[in-house]
Amino acid sequence: MLLLLLLSMTFSVVAAEPWSLLHSIDLALNRSDRALELRESLLLSQMDVAQAEHQFTTQVVPLTTIGITQGTGSQQLGMEFRKKMTTGTTMSYGLVGNRIDATGSNYVVENSTQARAYVRLSQGLFRRWGDNYVLTDLNVSGLRAKETEIEVERLRQNLIQNAVRVHYELVLARKLLTSTEMALRRSREHFDSASSRQEIGLTAMADVYRAELAMLEMESSIQGRIRQARQAEDAYRELLGFQAGELPAIDGEIVKMTPTVPAEWEEQVLSTRLDWQAHLVRGQMHRLEYDRAERNLLPDIGLSLRLEQMGAGDTVEDALALDETNWAIQLEMLSTLDQSQEETALVKKKLEAAKLRRAEEALKRKINREVRESFADLQMEEQNHQISLKRRRQAAMALDLAKTRYDKGLSNNLDLLDAESAFSEAETHISRSLIAYNLTAVALAYNLGLLDRQWVSLAITPPGADEVAAEEEGWGQ
Repeated sequence: MLLLLLLSMTFSVVAAEPWSLLHSIDLALNRSDRALELRESLLLSQMDVAQAEHQFTTQVVPLTTIGITQGTGSQQLGMEFRKKMTTGTTMSYGLVGNRIDATGSNYVVENSTQARAYVRLSQGLFRRWGDNYVLTDLNVSGLRAKETEIEVERLRQNLIQNAVRVHYELVLARKLLTSTEMALRRSREHFDSASSRQEIGLTAMADVYRAELAMLEMESSIQGRIRQARQAEDAYRELLGFQAGELPAIDGEIVKMTPTVPAEWEEQVLSTRLDWQAHLVRGQMHRLEYDRAERNLLPDIGLSLRLEQMGAGDTVEDALALDETNWAIQLEMLSTLDQSQEETALVKKKLEAAKLRRAEEALKRKINREVRESFADLQMEEQNHQISLKRRRQAAMALDLAKTRYDKGLSNNLDLLDAESAFSEAETHISRSLIAYNLTAVALAYNLGLLDRQWVSLAITPPGADEVAAEEEGWGQ
């Protein structure tokens, strides 16, 4: 009982902890609408592959008909098994029985009951033979499923990027709201202080007016901050699949990321970029379809072999004796002499090949440009963050000086208000620059094709944290 109580207390503590950035990513990847759509896309692609494979399974075809015409009645009962092989051969075998009954005196039916067992083989001689041609649809379906998997993984990376963005937007909006609320409290305190000092003649009435104007500006600003926070909450709910009014506590800490980039990223970028891998798969599909389009220009001549055992008589027993053997060999021209459709299909495949070549060059340029710009953006955001830190240090010193001068009566409250506003703005600018840096780092990982949950986890883990955790675990043991 004590153990259950401890477990329940532990769970409640964990559940009450604010959600970190990794929690938001996990939620986006598991329960968001976009994540469910991606899973459905994978399922549909797998169903297409299964459907393409199904054509090579044995099909059971019932051969049953019942009909009546004037003077006669006919019935047929049988079953046929059809099997398409990867070599292009189609095999059919089965057993069928026929019965014809005379319903009027004007007809006399001899051997009214017939039965036959047969085996039939058909094979294309020029077009429809060989694994490369026959398995084209199956191979293309498999490659299309692979392309879908790659594209889904790329979209999952984009989902992680969006989850990071909405998480930080919500954190920033709440920080700005808190900062504005604190500034409003300070403005009210300054207004009360200025009013008190003016009553005893220590300050001019203009200081009271300035303090009141600052307080009114903060009251106006806080309405905009509240609206901004609500919009950030709505965006968070929309992406992560929360209901209206449902939102967990979000951890407001912003940890500066340490991007992990391989030293050989220039040689590996094409192998890690998933859109490039998807392009390679599309090229493989095109080659298979192009080869089939070329083969379709050949005449489609089919060879069929048929062997059957037949029996006939007035009774079922006589028919099932199957005492007669028949066989046949047949060549058949299955294609027409007009090949305009096949020639048009081949021309389209040639145009697609040219389009793929252009897309390949454009994609290479795009990848190189995105990676180059991401590194430049990250460097710029790092510089902006360092400038923000310097601004805060300067604003802190200016605020200390303004407080000292105000307490000694050497300056009015306007200087103090300006100093406090500058320090608050510097604090806000640090949060903005830090978030901008982290978003740029995530964009760099996305453009390098490296972005996943593990990458984010490593990026926000302080250096040496893993070693410290391992040492603490060893001490605990």
